[in-house]
Amino acid sequence: MTRRLGIVITLSCLLGLIVVEWVGGNPPDPFQAPDPMAWGSVEGASGAICTFAPGAE
Repeated sequence: MTRRLGIVITLSCLLGLIVVEWVGGNPPDPFQAPDPMAWGSVEGASGAICTFAPGAE
C-alpha cells in the first residue's frame, strides 16, 4: 500500500463517519449535557471541582 492510498482511505473513512453521524444522529442538547470539567463527578456544577483548588475551604 502506498502512502497516498493510505491517506485517501483514511480521509474517506473519516468523511464517511462524519456523513453518517450528520445524517443519522440527533443534535446534542446543551441543557442535558454533563459539565465538561466534571471529570466523572455528578456534582460538577455544585462546586465539587473547586474544592481541589489550593487554599479552598
